[in-house]
Amino acid sequence: MAVTDKERKLAATLSDPVLWGQAYLYNRDGSGRDYWPHQVEDLRCLARNIIHLDGRDVGKSIVLSTDALHYAFTTRGGQGLIAAPHQGHLDSIIEEIEYQLDTNPDLMNSIAVTKYGKPKIHRKPYFRLEFTNGSVLYFRPAGAYGDSFRSLHVGRVWVDEGAWLTERAWKALRQCLKTGGILRIYSTPNGLRDTTYYRLTSSDQFHVFRWPSWLNPLWTEDRESELLEFYGGRDSSGWQHEVAGEHGKPSYGAFNVEQFNLCRQDLLEYQKIVITDSELRDCDTEEAAHDRMEMLLNLTPRSGQFWIGGDLGYTNDPTEIIVFQEMEVGERTLLKMILRVHLEHVSYPHIAQIFALLERYYTPAGIGVDNGGNGLAVVQELLTLDKYRGLELEGRLKGYDFGGMTRLAVRDGKEIKKRTKELMTSLINGALQRKQLIFPSDDLEVEDQFTTHTYTLRDGKIIYSKGNDHIIDAVRCAMLIREEGNLDPVGEEVVSLKPVLTNPVFI
Repeated sequence: MAVTDKERKLAATLSDPVLWGQAYLYNRDGSGRDYWPHQVEDLRCLARNIIHLDGRDVGKSIVLSTDALHYAFTTRGGQGLIAAPHQGHLDSIIEEIEYQLDTNPDLMNSIAVTKYGKPKIHRKPYFRLEFTNGSVLYFRPAGAYGDSFRSLHVGRVWVDEGAWLTERAWKALRQCLKTGGILRIYSTPNGLRDTTYYRLTSSDQFHVFRWPSWLNPLWTEDRESELLEFYGGRDSSGWQHEVAGEHGKPSYGAFNVEQFNLCRQDLLEYQKIVITDSELRDCDTEEAAHDRMEMLLNLTPRSGQFWIGGDLGYTNDPTEIIVFQEMEVGERTLLKMILRVHLEHVSYPHIAQIFALLERYYTPAGIGVDNGGNGLAVVQELLTLDKYRGLELEGRLKGYDFGGMTRLAVRDGKEIKKRTKELMTSLINGALQRKQLIFPSDDLEVEDQFTTHTYTLRDGKIIYSKGNDHIIDAVRCAMLIREEGNLDPVGEEVVSLKPVLTNPVFI
């Protein structure tokens, strides 16, 4: 029987992931999917092992989700694994894939159904898709040890943010891939040198793609200037990693991942609250905004000792406010995160109102915030306006200049100082090492930030990575305001920081 033009065209579409994606997938505005030249090159690459060094906003998630869906749609009985360091990384890919399933009935009809007629889209314990042709796509977060990979044996693996997989997770992941299988690794480099990801980018067994952010057709001179200002120039590690997609200067992890994971627990009392400007836009009076925020916070008065930290942004950056409860367990002391308030595009008068509400419900022993962004304005409002005078925050509220110095002691008439941000970070690291901080295990953004925060050395100075650190900065402020509360005054002098959180607690 002769092959018709329609059948020939369909066969060509099914065999080419680019043509298939253009035929079956859609952009979020409802228009048909099209691919940029560098995305086409990746999708049509026949190399068995592929690895990326990418800047941000180059469309790697679009490529990964297209290739995974095309593989499952066209491969009878195929099994593939989409892996990432943490669940938060997977969520954006899952969201894209679910959007495509919801948008195209033909694609949704390729999903197998149960005997009750429900699509075989499994969400527990991990996300999984089963197709009518017998193919299965598994989505698994690596975590610290890659335990979730150990039960799988697949023909294709896609890795998102591979630079952040731990070495133990890499070992577990490699055992999942069948002999002759295909491995595609996507990531923004982080500058860490002692990693499998770094080594594979120099391996002659891998086809290397390098996608700087300016490959995005929407790149402009204004965007370039904005990022140069934010990261501190082309020579900065932030620009090299996040924009140029280069290994750049060597980087080091700011926190020990294993120590952090040992400090995560299921916290039933933990709350994460998100407030955006859209929820306050129709509040035409100060009282209305206050009542709306009190309703959104939905707090109950708590007794005990509390410490609050805040990293306050407004335009492009969010505001993060965290609350720690200090607990005594025998002779031991723990700091447990019980609340995180995430604010987007909320102005500083409203942020000040939120701090006033937190003061009302928790009466914290100290509130520390960064002095950048909205921080200085919020501190001034809370300390000088008559309406906040009754809070009596003088001495309990302090703004910190992260680029400044903090006096630790006065010895022989000379001040001993340490860079404020380094001091804050050392306080966190000490508490993590002694297992005396408790973080919620189900807040994936906390996990993502603490496990991907790095630093570089420049002229003997520590330069911390920027951008994905707002929760960390809030924790930094809470730790320092607490530490300052434990300083011992001696006349007008200040002696060395008193060692707090000194008794190890295993949790």
